[in-house]
Amino acid sequence: MLRFIVSLSLCPSDIRKIRRMLYGSDIKVRPLHSVLVTPHFVNEEALSLVRELKDSGATVYFDSGGYYVQVGRMTYEELYYPLLQHYLVNPWADIYTLPDYVPTTGDSQEEVWYKVRQTVDFSSIFLDELPPSIREKAMPVVHGHALEQVEYCLERYIDLGVRYIGFGSFGTAGKNNEANVMTEGAQEFAHHVVQIAQDAGIQVHLFGVGAPALVAMIYGTGADSFDSSSWLKSAGYGQIHLPFIRGYNISHRNSRSELQKGITVDEFEHLKELTGHSCPYCESIEKLQTVKLVRALHNLVCIAESVDMINRGEYERIRTIYANGSPRYREEFKRWLLPS
Repeated sequence: MLRFIVSLSLCPSDIRKIRRMLYGSDIKVRPLHSVLVTPHFVNEEALSLVRELKDSGATVYFDSGGYYVQVGRMTYEELYYPLLQHYLVNPWADIYTLPDYVPTTGDSQEEVWYKVRQTVDFSSIFLDELPPSIREKAMPVVHGHALEQVEYCLERYIDLGVRYIGFGSFGTAGKNNEANVMTEGAQEFAHHVVQIAQDAGIQVHLFGVGAPALVAMIYGTGADSFDSSSWLKSAGYGQIHLPFIRGYNISHRNSRSELQKGITVDEFEHLKELTGHSCPYCESIEKLQTVKLVRALHNLVCIAESVDMINRGEYERIRTIYANGSPRYREEFKRWLLPS
């Protein structure tokens, strides 16, 4: 059973709006039942709202903030003590990510090895500083651009006796390497991590990937959970998703960029019919085209629906959707869900 964890490191007003709009709707999926937040990068009010979700039955993952080191907002060394203090004063979460140093696509092998060793060493020290009640919920993160680096992390984390392991070394793209990309090598490493970890009785979480078109690949790795903020980021660029369908720009027509490939209203309605998607946030095309939060909630529901479909084993329906989408994802469906 694959679990989708919604990245919710937002300002209090946005969390309130999202919670109100989701809880006031008649959608069948409930995305806010599992959320991820970075306590060092949200204020106390936002953290209190996440605590309210927890008290209402949600599962809460605490992220380390390694992403903010990845994009250059702080150094890895600056992450350690503030993160430790946040964890110690907030013992109510379900999962606590240990401080990780994310390698980027442009790093040399020497730089990647340095970040891998730093991640393992600091995670081990950090774990020792946590009380037993939090230590049993701690999740170190595997990094590496080579198999030996991935296995270096795995061996040491298994020796630590942890119950959870994260994997975060996907390709990076964009300004300041702010976007994670599911490369072929990363898929293989993630699958390897899952196999080794689960044989040791350890659950595996995938960090920072999760557009609907990738859900079949994520499921194919065998991971227990994944988190994503793509529902919100893509909405900011005017993009909308549908279950197992790549993103398209609906706010304006743009055929010059493959990333920002546009879609007409008629094409969008056709894909809605193909996927069987319907939600309150895409009933008004005008709002979908002009209001970022409406696009974001529509995208969020589409990821949750994709996970729900794949957990229900609706492979034939999913195959039909991929068959009418990108050839790249059509082949990935065959590779990850229909092995020979």
